[in-house]
Amino acid sequence: MHTFYVQLTKLQRIYKNMVSVGVLQVANYLIPFLVLPIISRILGATLFGSVSYAQNIISYLTLLVNFGFEYSATRQIALAGENKEAKRRIFWAVLSVKALLLLLSFAILAILPLFIPRITADPALYIYTALINIGIVLFPTWYLQGEQQMDKMAWANFFIKLLGAALVLLLVREASAYRLYPLLLSVASILVGGCALIYVIRHFGLGGFVCTRASLREVVSPSWPIFLNNLFGSLYTTVNMTLLGIYVADNIVGYFSAAQKLVMALIMVVVLPVSISVFPEISRRFEESKESGIAFLKRAMLYAGSAAAVVSLATYLVAPLAIRIVYGADFTPAVQILRWLSPIPFLVMTATLLTIQGLYGIGLQRYAPWVGFTLAVVCITMNMILIPRMGVAAVCISWVVAEVLECLLSGTILFIKGRKETTE
Repeated sequence: MHTFYVQLTKLQRIYKNMVSVGVLQVANYLIPFLVLPIISRILGATLFGSVSYAQNIISYLTLLVNFGFEYSATRQIALAGENKEAKRRIFWAVLSVKALLLLLSFAILAILPLFIPRITADPALYIYTALINIGIVLFPTWYLQGEQQMDKMAWANFFIKLLGAALVLLLVREASAYRLYPLLLSVASILVGGCALIYVIRHFGLGGFVCTRASLREVVSPSWPIFLNNLFGSLYTTVNMTLLGIYVADNIVGYFSAAQKLVMALIMVVVLPVSISVFPEISRRFEESKESGIAFLKRAMLYAGSAAAVVSLATYLVAPLAIRIVYGADFTPAVQILRWLSPIPFLVMTATLLTIQGLYGIGLQRYAPWVGFTLAVVCITMNMILIPRMGVAAVCISWVVAEVLECLLSGTILFIKGRKETTE
């Protein structure tokens, strides 16, 4: 009976965290997304494409400042248990590394015009968009994930982002104010991040800066394979728009971005809460035994995969209605693009569970960068060959192919290597 109540408590905690992360994702992605019906109509497809391309470029820098800590540091905090000194050491080491990476990201932004002429044409747009990374560094989401206590900050983030959305709707009233759109989103991110940082330091008693070379190595070392995997992963998702913008006009980029934003909103609201919430628990399960971790992973794939499949099917069916409601009649060409991308939520859910939860949980994260590298090579090659011939269709095809390939590769490694480690 005692064991039953313990398991029930764990399941309730996971469910509560999933709801909290869902609320956080609604604040981070869905609220700005709800602004799109007005913003897209104000900016039009061409300026919408310009802003989206700037967000696409800055997403590489966001990847740099995150450095995989959303999983590696989360796991370290979760496994630290009641050791407050270890948590304080990890907290300040991660924050220090992220601050240094933030400085590096702005240095990279300063030299990017040498390689991307678009930035030279409108540098303010890219600077305003890049400011969002300050808020991302400040917001210790990874710490709250490790503590499995995200409910308070999720709701606080919800209301602050709601204020940011209100400011966008109030101040961006004509196309000439398009730069204010990313700027106000960045300001909202900084406000949320600053409040969250102060709360976490005070609430968890993390005051007193502690940072040594040993602690820096402690947090950086496990993050490398995750960062590399995320980097390679971005090369077969984010790079799609980067390459597309080289060959097509801004309005075509706008159509693709419109469909992509819908798909990414689904991923962030449906897929990411499951991944983030399950990860601390599955890490503990694999620490207990490989069998327990794999059993938990199978159940997660059954339920989460089924839900994601329903989401993908619904995306295909309601694509015309979704595009018309969110973006308006001017974005009608995005309907077919959205249908081409409709399998992505299901494929991303499956790939995330197999790679992040499976390979990382069982201790096979060393294979993840190789999976990501393979996908990046395949996707970039397909894009470079097909985009000049097929345009935006090539981007959609390469993205779907890459996600299928990730599922196959990670599943095969998990089955062969995971079974070997389980029987040893």
